Amino acid sequence: MRKRTYLLAAAVLFLAVRPVLADPPAPTTEQPMTSKKLTQDEEKALLTPYRAKIDALDAQIVALLGERFGVIRDVAKLKAEHGIAPLLPDRVEQVVQHAREKAEKAGVDPNLVEQIYRIIIDTACKEEEEYARAQQAKGK
Repeated sequence: MRKRTYLLAAAVLFLAVRPVLADPPAPTTEQPMTSKKLTQDEEKALLTPYRAKIDALDAQIVALLGERFGVIRDVAKLKAEHGIAPLLPDRVEQVVQHAREKAEKAGVDPNLVEQIYRIIIDTACKEEEEYARAQQAKGK
């Protein structure tokens, strides 16, 4: 459940700040912009290209999260080997501030981005702490 929470939060973050793969298709003359009520099939057809882009972005987000947490596992090992604390408050704040700055440049609410990053960082720190405890239990 915890992994789902941080994946969802990270997905929202990356959808908000990553550039869109390509511009959505412009309305064609076959689909005039009118105020008439669309059928479900028409709505689905209209939304299909956008949904495909969202699905592609979601796949990238999950892949990026996998990469990020792979690096976090490497860092956890390194910290445990050298007796470095799993939680480094100065680094946490540096990452959060950097994310806020990127959000502002991208036109995304920096408070939203901060919340998402705090969830990601909290999850990462917990993974590092769990790894350090497991290593201590092994006597390493």
